[in-house]
Amino acid sequence: MTQTKKRVVRRFNWRKFALFSASTLLLVALATGAGFYAFLGSLRAPGNGQVVGRDLPEPTRHEPINVLILGLDVGVVENPNSGAPGRSDTMIVATLDPEKKQAGVLSIPRDSRVLIPGRGTDKINHAHVFGGTDLAIRTVENLLNIPIHYYVKINYEGLRNLVDTLGGVHIDVEKDMKYTDRAGGLYIDIKAGPQVLLDGAKAEEFLRYRDRATGDIGRIERQQQFIKALAQEIFSASTILKIPELARVISDNVETNMTPAQIVFYANAARSVDLSQVPIETLVGTDCYIDDISYWIVDEANVGEQVARVLLGIDREANKVVTLEVLNGSGSPGAASEIARQLESMGYTIGTVGNASNFDYRSSAIIYSHDTPFETVETVAKSLNITRLIQAPEQEERKADITVIVGRDLVG
Repeated sequence: MTQTKKRVVRRFNWRKFALFSASTLLLVALATGAGFYAFLGSLRAPGNGQVVGRDLPEPTRHEPINVLILGLDVGVVENPNSGAPGRSDTMIVATLDPEKKQAGVLSIPRDSRVLIPGRGTDKINHAHVFGGTDLAIRTVENLLNIPIHYYVKINYEGLRNLVDTLGGVHIDVEKDMKYTDRAGGLYIDIKAGPQVLLDGAKAEEFLRYRDRATGDIGRIERQQQFIKALAQEIFSASTILKIPELARVISDNVETNMTPAQIVFYANAARSVDLSQVPIETLVGTDCYIDDISYWIVDEANVGEQVARVLLGIDREANKVVTLEVLNGSGSPGAASEIARQLESMGYTIGTVGNASNFDYRSSAIIYSHDTPFETVETVAKSLNITRLIQAPEQEERKADITVIVGRDLVG
């Protein structure tokens, strides 16, 4: 029996979500000086900087990257030789485009009901249990239809040390925050005020607080406020003097397949990003109970639009002038219509939707007119994760600026 309940109040740990997001910002923004490079050598980096996605070429220095941040159950990162992988308490995908100086953050709730390759439908936080980092990455790639280039695994225990090492974080506290849960060992007492300096313990209180009026929605807003405030502290000039200690905090709580040189490069690139313009959202969906088990049911109809907007930086207004033709080359009924709907949600003008000349396309392809700006072609390709680009002959009469042929790789 299935029963849907919108905005059900659940004990989702947004404190951990904030830690993971903050740690991501730390990884891409901390290297404010060359001295950080030496300290990064102690980071656990089993991939040696290699892309861990499915046969993905390593991105060049100026291409966008997508990073999967995994927050694991306590004990996994600190004890990598313990055996079975732990559950991922939270998953976050962060993107950085060094060329366009853009970034985005998308949180994937741990209870998201998804298809895990080789395991069937289950909560997404079980992917890491079933197959470690690789299966977690493949599950997220399938869900969002984007490549994951690098990963970061994070230990929860570093939050207090991170904030304390920075000397605290300044937060605007709109009203007094007071709550006591003796059974849970939770005591929150923060006074309202502008630019209140929170140490590590108080920062944890701020992130765990939930009032009855706003529930988890209010807590989400506070964790986003905290992420931005933490980023401001990291970007401050005084952070340079704290790099050695901050690097040690990272080393104790983070595992990544990025090399020290890659982290330094992307950190410097991140310093050019306007933090006030970085979108931070949670994957679209609804709370739902299925057989008395709580799930986050992903709104599949709107995932493509959200990914395009938050992670790919796609401009809907600019896309309106681009006409697209979408043809089914996979043989799967409705495949072209589904992709056309996704592209239309991104602002593109859709003309013909129909069948290709044959259904033998294993890989999707994009065919474009000689006078279509290649940047426009790349944007469409990136939004669908298509790498096969073909320029049509100049004399060929075409119905649209760009033709998208849907192959089997975009179906299911």
